[in-house]
Amino acid sequence: MFTAKQYQQKLLEKIQKIYSQTPISEITKQAYWAMPRHLFVKRYFDRQSRKWHNVNRWNSIWHLSEFYRDTTITLLIEDEERFVSTISQPSLVLYMLDLLQLKPGHKVFELGAGSGWNAAMISHIVGSEGHVYSLEIIPEVAKMASWAIDRLKIKNVSVINADGGEGYPAGAPYDRAIFAAGIYDLPCYFYEQIEEGGLLLMVIKNPGGWDNLFLLRKTESCFTSLESMSCGFVPVTGKYQLESLNPINIETIPEWKDLQHQEVSRMPFWWGWKGTASLNWKTMGIRSFLGITEPNFCTFKSENNEPSQPDKYFGLWEREHNSLVLAKDDFLIAYGSSVAKEHLLQKIREWVDLGMPCAANFKLKVYPIDIPLTANKNQWIVKRKDSQFLWSLK
Repeated sequence: MFTAKQYQQKLLEKIQKIYSQTPISEITKQAYWAMPRHLFVKRYFDRQSRKWHNVNRWNSIWHLSEFYRDTTITLLIEDEERFVSTISQPSLVLYMLDLLQLKPGHKVFELGAGSGWNAAMISHIVGSEGHVYSLEIIPEVAKMASWAIDRLKIKNVSVINADGGEGYPAGAPYDRAIFAAGIYDLPCYFYEQIEEGGLLLMVIKNPGGWDNLFLLRKTESCFTSLESMSCGFVPVTGKYQLESLNPINIETIPEWKDLQHQEVSRMPFWWGWKGTASLNWKTMGIRSFLGITEPNFCTFKSENNEPSQPDKYFGLWEREHNSLVLAKDDFLIAYGSSVAKEHLLQKIREWVDLGMPCAANFKLKVYPIDIPLTANKNQWIVKRKDSQFLWSLK
């Protein structure tokens, strides 16, 4: 049986292989060694056995192999299905720490404390002259994070049980900010709370599914993207939780009652990969693109014999033409008229001509909602409640 340090070493070696082209920095590796992951888990949910495990100093050795896998650890679930708090996979966590370009003395805002592991590693890098303000909306999770931080006698981390969507003005202005949960909007508070030239690392949720990690720099009028990649994170809860971008139950569309009997065409469309089970994977790029560029794009779900696992698919719903097209079960199915189907085919051709981009391939600028903006060629503006996102392909 390996010791904790041996498990740490094996995991770090794996992470170094993953990022062999862009090695993890020495300062981040030092933080990783100083803050062992297993010290931040008091209780977790095993997804394979579907059981909860309580962890203490007497039995923790039996869980080390789980804690030092390069995968997420589930801390809290809702309705035995939806994960609402996790510790992200270590390879991604260390990469994100490097993206933040942390320096001693920095003040850092974190949305989503989780286990406290990320805040603890940040605290090690920013040192005694810096400080981390980690906001966690779920009381139970905030209590667990505080327990870990207090247990390790970390003095430069404050875990606050509050809605991080509103920032934390008492600690502002911040040199760095990190969102450890996915969000659809950039709350207005961060235009004031992040220093000019400061960095914001945020996970942006897309109505097409999947998430995108963007590193943004604060300038006088907006945030501008520097780096981006696809990822997957739990969504924020609280004031900036947005259920309306989740899949629509197609049976709730009033017109569906009649439209489902007005099928006008059904053409095979495999997206380069046969089999309905792989629809989400094989269409990730086009869904991400449509979520940015097409206002009529929708994701749908319909109930089946397994209510906890509904069928999910996507399409265009052009209400003014009473026209719907669904990409489902290796077909494009048109209802009402062919208008929506022809529009979707045109968007697919546009996507291919542009190089088949997903959201992470776009350049991004994020502005306050009241700033006048104009989109030029290969630019698209997506407006949310507080902010507007200018997506560009150049």
